[in-house]
Amino acid sequence: MGIMDRTTSFTGMIAAVFAVIGGGYATWDTIGNSFKDNNILVWSPEHFEVSSNSASGEFKVIVARQKLRDDCAVEDFRLEVRDSQYIVHTAIPSVAKFSGAATETIEKFGYKFTINNADTVAKGQASLMAHIYYKCPEGNVVINYPSHENLNFEIQ
Repeated sequence: MGIMDRTTSFTGMIAAVFAVIGGGYATWDTIGNSFKDNNILVWSPEHFEVSSNSASGEFKVIVARQKLRDDCAVEDFRLEVRDSQYIVHTAIPSVAKFSGAATETIEKFGYKFTINNADTVAKGQASLMAHIYYKCPEGNVVINYPSHENLNFEIQ
């Protein structure tokens, strides 16, 4: 193999490496921007509140969010409570789904819930968890409540 053949092979390898790097960056940039720009909502957990009560009682919740998109429909809303022993219990909300138009402001809304099988729930500090299932043009999306101290409450 002559010096010209080695130079051509080396140049080809360098060009291929740069093409892979450039293509990878372009792909990552496109995917990253699509995730960033397609957020359905932004939570405002500093406004969240969950009342305390006995396990067999009714709990009041206030949540806050800024809805960014109108093109996704809520398909399901599931609520859970993690008790002081880290056991997760199904909760029954007073609403089945949330709706509302996209807005530039933070919107608060409230609901109540009860806990299934309340006699098995440990007393003490608990956490509220929610899962909202959306159907969007790009596919199904699940959004969870954020992990935040304002979602902690006492089961008496």
